[in-house]
Amino acid sequence: MTDIQKNRVHEMQRLGFSSRRIATALSLPEGTVKSHLARALRKGTLPAFDPTPHSSCRQCGVALDQVPSRKRRAFCSKTCRQRWWNSHLYLVDRSSKAIHHLTCPACGKTFTVYGSARRIYCSHPCYIRARYHKEDSDGR
Repeated sequence: MTDIQKNRVHEMQRLGFSSRRIATALSLPEGTVKSHLARALRKGTLPAFDPTPHSSCRQCGVALDQVPSRKRRAFCSKTCRQRWWNSHLYLVDRSSKAIHHLTCPACGKTFTVYGSARRIYCSHPCYIRARYHKEDSDGR
């Protein structure tokens, strides 16, 4: 395991991710992650995990009001959530189930889509070309 992977394992564990989720995100065996965390905890290089959720925004640190019997908030706003996830892309699950390979009907180019497989065109210009600039086959 590289030093970068070790740092990411520590950061993800600190954020409360499970060993399985960490292993999936970093493409490592789950046993490797578990044994590394156990060794680091024994050596004292990793603080013990605090299961109590943070009551401040992960991005900007603003105090959050948590409502009892509701899902815990991690961010103060949509903007902070997007900024945090954009700076922590390695935490996004990019498993093979979420990646789809499609062919654009407008230009014939093969493209890859993350998430929804309902996308049809590779780009907005291809959509516009297919929708509004059709070639009439009957000459009208």
